[in-house]
Amino acid sequence: MTPKLSAADRAILDECIYYLNLEEMREFCRAHDLPLMIHVERPDGRLRASRDRDRKDVVLARILEFALNGKRTGPTVYSRGVVSDAPLPERLTRAFRLHYGQYDKKNERLIGTLKELTGGTYRNGMIARFVLRDFWTSGSAPTLQEFAEEWLRAQAAHTEPRPEGAYLVDLAQGRAGEGWKQVRNEKAKKALAILARLVA
Repeated sequence: MTPKLSAADRAILDECIYYLNLEEMREFCRAHDLPLMIHVERPDGRLRASRDRDRKDVVLARILEFALNGKRTGPTVYSRGVVSDAPLPERLTRAFRLHYGQYDKKNERLIGTLKELTGGTYRNGMIARFVLRDFWTSGSAPTLQEFAEEWLRAQAAHTEPRPEGAYLVDLAQGRAGEGWKQVRNEKAKKALAILARLVA
């Protein structure tokens, strides 16, 4: 049975879990058999781990679900319909559907087309990854037009850092000074101590 969490410990966990770094999340997931990597559906229907790690917010939610409720949730899965290793065509149109395995931030034709579709504002980064992963997770390979339009909406809506970006949140609030790494370590240690107690 999962131990009951006090209000004080819940408040600490809610604040501090975002300070976990990749290695700490990886270690916890490995110790408790929780998926860390995105999986893709093969043509035969079987799943295999991809080369890409799941989003931090997704992994943290998975860790909390296990620690608080004892439930293991499966990996994020991209269905076979949104996966392709086919090379990009020489001519890219707004109707071209972008599959997982085809996005290449170094491909000048692709980035150039996306810039054209966004009035020159497109740039590779976190928002692009979030938008594409949301499409692929929902089972859709978006057209470049659809991707560009959703990227513009997401870019406009992104007015402050997301909670899982602890450093960026603290930076925006003027709390990321020289001693930030020590603060991160201390907060991560608090979160891990509570998690260890919950799953003991």
